[in-house]
Amino acid sequence: MQKITFKRMDDRSTDLGAVVERNGVHFGYCASGTELPVLLLYKKGTEEIAEEIPFPPSPLGDRSHFMKLVFDSSQYEYNFREGERVVTDPYARRICGREIFGKEPSASPHGIRGGFVKSRYDWGADRLPGVSREDAVMYHLHVRSFTMQKNSGVRKKGTFAGLMEKIPYLKELGINQVKLMPVYDFPELMPKIPEHTKTQGTHRPAKAAQPATYKLNLWGYGEGFYFALKSSYAYGKDPEREFKDMVKAFHANGIEVILEFCFQESSDISMITQCLSYWAQEYHIDGFSVIARESVICELARLPLFQTRKLICNWYPDHIKEWNEKEGHALLSESNDGFMNDCRRLLKGDESVLQPFSSRIRCNPAGCGCINYMTDHDGFTLMDLVSYDSKHNLDNGEQNRDGTDYNYSWNCGVEGASKRKEIRTLRMRQRKNAYAMLLFSQGTPMLLAGDEFGNSQNGNNNPYCQDNEVSWVDWSGRKRDSELTEFVKQAVAYRKTHKVLRQKRQLQGTDYLSTGYPDLSFHGNRAWYGDFDHIRRHIGCMYAGEYAGEKGFLYIAYNLHWNKQEFALPLLPKGEAWYKVMDTSLKESFVPEDKQEHLSGEKFFTVPPRTVVILEGR
Repeated sequence: MQKITFKRMDDRSTDLGAVVERNGVHFGYCASGTELPVLLLYKKGTEEIAEEIPFPPSPLGDRSHFMKLVFDSSQYEYNFREGERVVTDPYARRICGREIFGKEPSASPHGIRGGFVKSRYDWGADRLPGVSREDAVMYHLHVRSFTMQKNSGVRKKGTFAGLMEKIPYLKELGINQVKLMPVYDFPELMPKIPEHTKTQGTHRPAKAAQPATYKLNLWGYGEGFYFALKSSYAYGKDPEREFKDMVKAFHANGIEVILEFCFQESSDISMITQCLSYWAQEYHIDGFSVIARESVICELARLPLFQTRKLICNWYPDHIKEWNEKEGHALLSESNDGFMNDCRRLLKGDESVLQPFSSRIRCNPAGCGCINYMTDHDGFTLMDLVSYDSKHNLDNGEQNRDGTDYNYSWNCGVEGASKRKEIRTLRMRQRKNAYAMLLFSQGTPMLLAGDEFGNSQNGNNNPYCQDNEVSWVDWSGRKRDSELTEFVKQAVAYRKTHKVLRQKRQLQGTDYLSTGYPDLSFHGNRAWYGDFDHIRRHIGCMYAGEYAGEKGFLYIAYNLHWNKQEFALPLLPKGEAWYKVMDTSLKESFVPEDKQEHLSGEKFFTVPPRTVVILEGR
């Protein structure tokens, strides 16, 4: 054992965890009881205890204990001990013992240990891209599942390095934000009590207990070590460097990195604050999507950290939105199923949906941004949304009881995969319609990884425990569904070209600039009269470009009825006419300029069944 010496504490004396500094390693631990905790040092890569060092008593007599030691931290790992109980540091910057994903954990209390991380890294000229919420196009993915398939086309599958190999593809698609499902360390194998050992009305087991089996947690939502990277997501043996290389590469290509964190009810605000600040400073993270109790969300929204980093939560109370509107912060956003549910209902042809749909597509309040999506990791993929009427989760081993029963999906006439041409054609059109709703709405659109080329989970809407081809993105669809991929690229590019589709302020539906036209108006069979009757499934939306500093007009006609519908055309200023630029019923949906249909002098036009059409007034 090398020499270990105590060193005088410095101004980091209140930090918890193990922090490697130039002149030693600072340890901080908050004990659960009055017993003096002990630091356990292990020989690196083993469960062999090399040294046991008691913390000095707290000078204030409280339960927080601190000390600084001088030794070569690269040769050791650590835990804490209270009495006979071994505790892995919840503030550990690295977790050792889970380097291989899915490997059964050691039964020893020393099997999982904390590791030491040195912060030295050359960030060079790295800067946060600073993408505004109206300009952002978000892409939601799971690091492991995104590239694990043999057809993913990457060498370092299922890793941070493998994700870095996909940057050219993401840029080609038009993505400038990636939102990663949990990359902090979590136990992917959760102990599971067998059915025959569960209690039956008493506290005594029905039969003798059997060895526990394990349930897989692929997604990572739940309790974890929030300061440590998931080492098994790294290709090499230095996960921190590999992750930083990935973030740096994303930033160099103008793409932000957003991380998801799911904090427990027991997580205190000081730990959460320290955690997010650590990731922001240590890993240059651009923002966080946080799941936590309401009181935590309210406190986080006011932190100085989120004047430069984005904070996404399921929802904010009204008083936070009002406060934020006064403060003028532009980095708080809500992300929930509201947009998804209303748009899915219209997509499948439900009634009484036009009114909520018209509110969703213009929603962009000053006090809080909106993250819009048609699909999320939790639920159907887009392909399954148009292929299944009900969930098919039997492979999860929970008798199909898990996952939501309310998917607002429609299988287009056949449950599951189909070779019938008319079914496949309708499903392609419906997926284009879904992307049109998403990408031509105000707010920030979020795309689910693989939807753009028909990735399917075979009707499983909750594959949290499926580390296999069910949850892995199937990249073979890039050739099979190239028509859809090309449509998504063009739709993203169209959104970026037209500021009127991504404005900084919420559309009012009024002529507040006195131009003769409101910023947004709705039309049906009569111009300027949007018909929101419960039986209607079609609506025309006209955007006046002047409100976004552009010339001309856009008219988006949504017809989700099973019959063709007639739309009235508003009269344009003298010298301007309507041109059809997009039609989702066409194989090549975006029409080249030299082939665009000219609707000169016409007062009406017809939209085919289940089709979205865009006209430009110019």
